[in-house]
Amino acid sequence: MPDLSLNIDSPQFIELIEKDASKAFELLFKLYYDKLFHLAKYYINHDSDAEELVQDVFLKLWERRYGVTHLNNSYLFTITKNACMDYLRHKKVVMQKSRLLYDKAMTDPMRFLHNETASKVLENELALKISESIAALPKKQREVFVKSRIDGKKNGEIAKEMNISKRTVDTHISLALKSMRLQLKDFLTLFL
Repeated sequence: MPDLSLNIDSPQFIELIEKDASKAFELLFKLYYDKLFHLAKYYINHDSDAEELVQDVFLKLWERRYGVTHLNNSYLFTITKNACMDYLRHKKVVMQKSRLLYDKAMTDPMRFLHNETASKVLENELALKISESIAALPKKQREVFVKSRIDGKKNGEIAKEMNISKRTVDTHISLALKSMRLQLKDFLTLFL
């Protein structure tokens, strides 16, 4: 069992690192893990992230074990604090990028057209809304509009068939389109 009373900034501890690095590392871990964990948790406020960060600190210490000439409390706390600051800066950048991507996706009027299922839902909603707006037209306008736009008849044919002037057919179609544009304005803005 390692001597837990050994001070890490003493020459004996540095000598222990040189002679038996694994024993020194085990001692260092037992002496400082909890302290460094609490420091990291103070900054990060999330247990698993704080644990991972402290483990990274010990990993860096292990990787640099042969170049150690002096070691003290201040050094361990400073590298842990710096690791926390790096973590928080990285997290802030990630959050900002995520927010920008989210905002961009939500302001893209064509965002749902890239998804086949969403596109099909939109198509069905649009067809329903068009049917509703046609049904809401006055009877004569609706008849003229259906003959023109759905049946594909020319305005002159419609005029003869309904026994009205071509000018009246033009007016009914114009008014029907104006009414439908108002009712479909939410959908039309998606395609402009």
